[in-house]
Amino acid sequence: MHTWLRIQATLVLPLIWLTGCRSPSSHLSVPVAGAPDVVLERQGTGLKQAENDRVAVAQPGLQAVSLNGVHYVRWSFAISPKQATTLSTIKIEDVSNPEPLLLVNDVAPQLDAGKWSEIAGLMDLSSSGVRWLFEPRETVRTFRFTISEPDGQSYVLYQVAPYSPASKEALRAMAR
Repeated sequence: MHTWLRIQATLVLPLIWLTGCRSPSSHLSVPVAGAPDVVLERQGTGLKQAENDRVAVAQPGLQAVSLNGVHYVRWSFAISPKQATTLSTIKIEDVSNPEPLLLVNDVAPQLDAGKWSEIAGLMDLSSSGVRWLFEPRETVRTFRFTISEPDGQSYVLYQVAPYSPASKEALRAMAR
């Protein structure tokens, strides 16, 4: 029963947030897979970019890809270090569903022009990791970034990516 309520909360809370029925609070509590809810700070009509004093996470992007007539999607991510000049590991998971989905596990991240970026693997449109793309309502995907530095310092940041029904339809159209 608890799992069912958590699944409902995962789907209902972002929908309420996106439709404007929100409390005057400047924070939003988001359920994540395998962890307690995470509190994110609002900024304007959205949520503040994930960052700390060491790094800033850019908005994740979803790309449609056609390869030999087969259609896929894949996530792209970017991190801009502020103080850290070297990162030793970067792990990115989609934690929107009850079970986390590992998207990136970079054990030797390289910075290019002071920024790290990565494109995750291709996901078939029929895979469970993209089932949300075919749901008619607005969707918020939540990503957990676990970042380590050579000195052993490690931190976790959460970044969300909202998708309206129209943006999901556009992605599906590009993947046809």
